[in-house]
Amino acid sequence: MTVDELEVKLDAVLKEMPPSGFDAVADTVIADLDACAGCAGELGMKSCKQLLENLTAALKTRKTGGNTDESVQLRVTALDFYVKKLQSGSTEDL
Repeated sequence: MTVDELEVKLDAVLKEMPPSGFDAVADTVIADLDACAGCAGELGMKSCKQLLENLTAALKTRKTGGNTDESVQLRVTALDFYVKKLQSGSTEDL
């Protein structure tokens, strides 16, 4: 997967995320985020990989009732900001 393909995939996955109620996020979305984290690691995108790992961990914890929607939303917002910076042509040094 290339950086451009990863960017498109992340944008699509973020659009699948509900605005709230993260305890109901489909397991397939979490699996997609995990796969994207692996790709980001292979591409040397350390910040992206960390953001994805943080989000998937928060989603998994939320599904078991361990944290709040606000906690997950913060991580979604951070990843969304990162993706928008990628789309604007910024590099990994965000």
